[in-house]
Amino acid sequence: MKKEPVGIGILGCGNVAAIHAEAIRHVPGLRLAAVCSRSSASARSLGERFDVAWHTDFEQFLADPSLQAVSICTPSGTHSELGCAAARHGKHVLVEKPIDVSLAAADSLIRACEHAGVCLGVSLQSRFLDAPRTLKGAIDAGRLGTPVAASAYIKWYRSPDYYRSASWRGTLALDGGGALINQAIHTVDLLRWMMGPVENLSALSARRFHSQIEGEDALVAALRFRNGALGVIEAGTSMFPGFKRRLEITGTEGTAILDGDNITTWALRDGSGNPAPPSRDVADGSSNPMAIDFEGHRRVTEDFAAAIREGRNPLVDGYQGRQSLELVLTAYESARRAVARI
Repeated sequence: MKKEPVGIGILGCGNVAAIHAEAIRHVPGLRLAAVCSRSSASARSLGERFDVAWHTDFEQFLADPSLQAVSICTPSGTHSELGCAAARHGKHVLVEKPIDVSLAAADSLIRACEHAGVCLGVSLQSRFLDAPRTLKGAIDAGRLGTPVAASAYIKWYRSPDYYRSASWRGTLALDGGGALINQAIHTVDLLRWMMGPVENLSALSARRFHSQIEGEDALVAALRFRNGALGVIEAGTSMFPGFKRRLEITGTEGTAILDGDNITTWALRDGSGNPAPPSRDVADGSSNPMAIDFEGHRRVTEDFAAAIREGRNPLVDGYQGRQSLELVLTAYESARRAVARI
């Protein structure tokens, strides 16, 4: 007998919610059942666009028996509170990145989902794309040799109107900070996923263009990974006109560079060719936050639906999401403590 599709609702009806809704619509075995927002205009607009029920009452939304899961697309600092409530109603939980803005909040959400016996996934979709997965496999197989250096560059640009468009953007309470935790976290997550834990970190941050926000619009960090490799993170939303994210990995046997969503440099001592054929970029948020395709989110939700059916954790579960958040927060703490003068 064919299994009924998993009913999922979207909580929060801002810009990214439409990407999630489109992704859900393209996943077999998953069905968008309802949407919810405090704004009746936003909820109605998204609900009518995708022909589903819409709510402004959170408890009424969670009480909907057609929902087995909830995709949370609200400001970052609300993820844990709303996810815990969904878990108490027996709903599986998928949250947008980051998992939340503090480790205590992340831990509360992880515990709540474990206690309720529901899945918890985090939308860090870059891990699901072809070129990053190929690069990760090559590193794990030792094709680049002993790790030497690994660096991430997210030199993006956001206009002042971007921060003015929503009062929570760039705030410490709801965004958790600025460029690193919001825009750069996907690439920071790839760096941590490919290279393993960071042992030492020193960071500096600044507001160079967006003086009206509480978080940073520029940050640099120097890293030492547990495997001995060194690295750098450069992240910003003040770097006009904005450039594709870039990840550079060097080992004793060669270098691979991920530019956007493609491996553009594959220079190994053994002379082997690039193992990842060129493809279109799924996302390029360098200057436009909505210049993203739904394919990355489709892959996230596809795995999330499979995890529910198979009774396993999603590939990027709460613990994976926590690891990336911890690296970001460590960089922020280092930048706050930076007092050395020359």
